[in-house]
Amino acid sequence: MLKHMFGCDKMDSRKEIWIKKADLFLLAGIFAAALILFLFFEKGRMPGSYASVSYDGQQILRLSLSQAEAQYFLVIWKPEAVSAETYALSSEKWEAETEALTGEAGAYNLFICGNGEIRMLRSSCPDLICVHHKAVSKSGESIICLPHKLSLEILGAQETEFDGITG
Repeated sequence: MLKHMFGCDKMDSRKEIWIKKADLFLLAGIFAAALILFLFFEKGRMPGSYASVSYDGQQILRLSLSQAEAQYFLVIWKPEAVSAETYALSSEKWEAETEALTGEAGAYNLFICGNGEIRMLRSSCPDLICVHHKAVSKSGESIICLPHKLSLEILGAQETEFDGITG
């Protein structure tokens, strides 16, 4: 009785979905536009020549990415002095040197630069997002450690640290 009263007996439980030609053309257009944009932005990125290492917005190192042998760099944070000390480590003993230098400090970032890329290896920050980030090698890419205010940015050959000049 209730089914008849509310018209439920006439309802069909199966819903049919029809995709029209216009819907397919719209989806194809969206995918084509996304592919064109992706290729445009990827092609525009050139391999980087230098890596700029900055602490709290101030450049502390500028490294060449063209070196064949990888170099390890350790940045130790001195919160009481609000500064950072940078050490270049030897390729063979970088683990032992890292342990010796970071024993008392506690706050540090260790990264490797060479073979055209730069990558964060270890950090004492709580989230480790910078460590899990992929190696960067193209102009404009960067790795940022927010808790330590450290950024590793790839620069091209013709780029300087300024984006523009204001008058």
